[in-house]
Amino acid sequence: MNDDTRAQAVPRTAQRAAAWGAAWPSIAVAALVIVAAVYSFSPRPQPVFAPTQIYPDRLLVTGLDRQGERLIAVGEQGQILIADAAQGPWHSASVEPQRGSTFTRVRFVGDGVAVAVGHDGWIVRSTDGGAHWSEVHYGGDGSDPLLGVAGPYDGRLFAFGAFGLYLVSEDLGQTWHRRELVIANAAAQTSPAADPFASTDPNADPFANFDSSTLGGTGHLNDMARAADGALVLVGERGLLLRSTDRGETWTQLDEIYPGSLFGVLTLPSKTLVAFGMRGHAFRSEDNGLSWQEAKVPVATSLFAGAVAKDRVFLAGAGNTVLSSRDDGRTYELLTPSAGNTIAALLPLDDGRWLGGGDNGLAIQTAAGAAATQGEAP
Repeated sequence: MNDDTRAQAVPRTAQRAAAWGAAWPSIAVAALVIVAAVYSFSPRPQPVFAPTQIYPDRLLVTGLDRQGERLIAVGEQGQILIADAAQGPWHSASVEPQRGSTFTRVRFVGDGVAVAVGHDGWIVRSTDGGAHWSEVHYGGDGSDPLLGVAGPYDGRLFAFGAFGLYLVSEDLGQTWHRRELVIANAAAQTSPAADPFASTDPNADPFANFDSSTLGGTGHLNDMARAADGALVLVGERGLLLRSTDRGETWTQLDEIYPGSLFGVLTLPSKTLVAFGMRGHAFRSEDNGLSWQEAKVPVATSLFAGAVAKDRVFLAGAGNTVLSSRDDGRTYELLTPSAGNTIAALLPLDDGRWLGGGDNGLAIQTAAGAAATQGEAP
């Protein structure tokens, strides 16, 4: 290599070194971006989050049932809670798929088998005492809510709700089929204005259709019980009182006993039927629902829940109301002080207290003045 060639190589080497020195930060940044991108999209284990804390005293609870030691509570946002004692601990059950619709009622229908119903025509079923639930019916977003579930009566389960929604299951709740509510002697209703109670009842449902000739076909259906003779009794809004002697295939509308809504019906150990509803009205029947007599109730608050325990009948509802009868539903005494909460479900306990569910969640209560704590949270 001559001196001229050697002289030219030196600047070129210097130029390359200078160029590399200027470029390497950009290359390093690009490499870091590539590594970060690869890391971001690479599979890796999900972080472990603490389980969602459920507070039984803060959840809207609308339904309760018990089988043996197992208790089930259902309520808002598709929540189902289970426990083996009223005091808890309460745990969230698995519901698949989780629709988030509010449940309204729950019922054990077999050994370890339970059914819960709710808004959007949603029905779920459990075969392990309430720990795991699977969807068996869904009407879709915006569908009419189911307000109650009853049975099994002669092998049939019934689910019913708003605007005459009426479903039947022949396989213990695995499949459901919608049926028409056939009322053989439906009372005619011409218009809302023609109904004298509509103008005086502030709680009347403005969305119910009273133009139909069959009130039961469009009215809300709230509860069902079986009489001692095997007849089914179904109650609903505006005093709707139906009776069926053919396993719910057809219904007879009974004479009106009260123009306001009836929210529940019970069968007592004595075979007496008890129906209850708006404004503290309760009634009893000793002839399987054919005729009714009004009971003496000391309050005028609406009654939404009822239960039977040994020789007592419990009714509960608005204003923290809990009533008890020891004379087969003829007269009731008030057990609780007035408060702002509503009790939507009630379950008597073996020690004389009861577990109430409502807009204040779950609470164990006892009669006012007793030793146990009033409104004790589980």
